[in-house]
Amino acid sequence: MTRPPFRRVAVDREVLETPFARELLGRLPADLPVAVREPGEPAPRGRATLHVTREPGAFVKPCPCSPGQVRCGYQVLTLGFQCPYACSYCFLGFYAPDEPLTVYANLEDAAHQFRAAARGWAGPTRLGTGEFADSLALDPWTGHARWLRDLVAPHPSVILELKTKSVEVEAVAAVGPLPNLVVAWSVNPPERIAADEAGTPGLDARLAAAARLATLGHRVAFHFDPVVLEEGWEAAYGAVARRLFEAVDPARVAWVSLGTLRFPPRFLEQWGARLQGRRAFFGELLPGEDGKLRYFWPLRRAAYRHLAAELRRWGGDGLRIYLCMESPAMWGAALGHEPTEAEVAAALSRGA
Repeated sequence: MTRPPFRRVAVDREVLETPFARELLGRLPADLPVAVREPGEPAPRGRATLHVTREPGAFVKPCPCSPGQVRCGYQVLTLGFQCPYACSYCFLGFYAPDEPLTVYANLEDAAHQFRAAARGWAGPTRLGTGEFADSLALDPWTGHARWLRDLVAPHPSVILELKTKSVEVEAVAAVGPLPNLVVAWSVNPPERIAADEAGTPGLDARLAAAARLATLGHRVAFHFDPVVLEEGWEAAYGAVARRLFEAVDPARVAWVSLGTLRFPPRFLEQWGARLQGRRAFFGELLPGEDGKLRYFWPLRRAAYRHLAAELRRWGGDGLRIYLCMESPAMWGAALGHEPTEAEVAAALSRGA
């Protein structure tokens, strides 16, 4: 088994005897230090620690899309917080730089909340676990993939997306494909991954993992987000589009999303010094309708048109492409149609 991306484990006393905690501890290397955290003790800090604790609040929430942008009906199931990777544009690195890798042991509560939420969803609904943590990077120790598969299997109208930059697909590969399960990878050109996605597997490794699952009959998806518009980006991202469909049969691809670099102004105001040397953050960016700094509107439109054309060149005209956190006007200008949330949700559900 791969060596864990953490050096120690802290388990809260109140969850020590839960099935999740017992199974996780049984998967750890024998030499990895494990401490039991007593009530009232300071919370652990830093990504070198895996903190096994209890989630006292809501596990299931709507995706926090920016105001005024086209929503896609996405729901988020949060089983943990923080990521072992250190991508320069990840909001976790700014909002929670000292938080440990956190996983929640009260999965019974998560399952109960999911079933209650699913009963209230009208029609097919996409559900993901990759908003506040990588869905698969810790899977060899958490066992989340198999647990999630069993959770959604009786709910065919819920399409579960496991979004990742990892290659930890053993658990998914070991079981048969599920019609409502999609494994998705964030992708970028190799030079962008090397510069800004520290600790992550390279593009070749991600595409190999995707190809392995697709060959086994699983549905996969890809996210070009954030697209960074620096010199030579057209050729670089076009090459990624070509390589993607050289690796994976387009018939196995449920959807592809596009989103350009965006971030709140306070990223620069509060953490500008930490971003020195990261050219992507200091280009010509302007406040958008949602207040985030974005590329000039015509540049984004041109980027989306170019990427959509390249993706359809290699993946076919029937490929489902959507824009992440963009306005109806941008959808119309870039993709030729201003959809409603219901239309986007329905189209992507058909893709799965």
